[in-house]
Amino acid sequence: MRKVHPYHYRQLPELFKWQILAFMKVEWPFIFSGPYQFTEDTYPPEQDPVHFIIAEGNALLSHAEIINMNLEHAGTAYRVYGLGNVFTFPPYRGNGFGLEVVKAATNYIHNSEVDAAILFCDPKMNTFYETAGWEGLPGASTRIGTPEKSEENDGLRMMLFLSEKGRDGYPSFLEQPLYIDDPW
Repeated sequence: MRKVHPYHYRQLPELFKWQILAFMKVEWPFIFSGPYQFTEDTYPPEQDPVHFIIAEGNALLSHAEIINMNLEHAGTAYRVYGLGNVFTFPPYRGNGFGLEVVKAATNYIHNSEVDAAILFCDPKMNTFYETAGWEGLPGASTRIGTPEKSEENDGLRMMLFLSEKGRDGYPSFLEQPLYIDDPW
């Protein structure tokens, strides 16, 4: 297996940054709308993104990214990592690269001081992420917006419960809707 390289936001080589953005524009064009139409960031810098990449020379093969945020849920504030922008370029799929970048990101999260970690995915990706240690919460409601005005997110929410606070909050993450601005 090729080595996974982690890069903090300011350390990511420009050549990889532009390959990541190019993939995102093709795969998830809705991200690049409104005020974000010409963004040059994968996530806002204040979320302190960390990229996990596998490359061969100048060619990016696979990528995953985590962002740092504070999240209020059911009256409790949590420090959370979000996993997103997971992809492998089509010519390199089927070689285990996607799983390797997700495992590297998951290991990084486990060695941090966050309470929990969250990702959103198509339900058919459940087994893929479970292989990397994530727990699918198929019945848990995730709502985009506020309690006053929101819509249901139809993606599967998967989580890691890491700190004692995170583990204590597990029932509320299952039973009460999670309100977010946008899935990451």
